[in-house]
Amino acid sequence: MNTGKRTPPIPQLNGRVIKENEFNRAVVRYLDDELKRCGFKTLLVAPTDNDTPLATRTGLANKKRADLYVSCHYNAGGGEVIETYHYKGSSAGRRAAELIHKHVKTAVPRKDRGIKTANFFVLRETRMPAVLIEYGFMDDPGLEEAAQMIDPKVQKAFAVAV
Repeated sequence: MNTGKRTPPIPQLNGRVIKENEFNRAVVRYLDDELKRCGFKTLLVAPTDNDTPLATRTGLANKKRADLYVSCHYNAGGGEVIETYHYKGSSAGRRAAELIHKHVKTAVPRKDRGIKTANFFVLRETRMPAVLIEYGFMDDPGLEEAAQMIDPKVQKAFAVAV
C-alpha cells in the first residue's frame, strides 16, 4: 500500500491547513488494519511522513512480490470527483480497479469519473496489478470534500470499501 506523494497543503478549512498526506496516511492505516483483520499480509511502501521516492516504493513492492499495489490519493485542481486508475494493458489491474472502484464510489457519495488508464510511475513500474485511487479533491469548491477528508469516519469508510 502506498500513501501517495506528499503535496503542498492547499486549502484552509476554518483556519486549518489541510495536507493530502494526513488523509492518505489515515486511510492506509485503516486499510492496513482491515486487511490484517481479514488475514492478509500487508506491506507499507512509504511507512513514514518522509516523501519516499516513487522508485523506492515500487522497488520494494516488486522485491517483496506483492500481489496487488494500492495507492491512495486525494486530488487537487478544483474538481469534485472520485476516480480510479490502472495501467493500460494490464487486464489484472483493470479488474482490480473495477472491483475496488465499485465499492469506493458508494462509500462516500460524490461525482464519479469512473475507471481510467494512466501512465503513472506507480502503475507502470510495478510487476503486479496496480491501482491508484483519487478519493476526491482537497480543494473542491466549497471545500466539502476537504472537510470530509479529515473526518475519521470518512477515512475508515474509504478503507473498508477497498
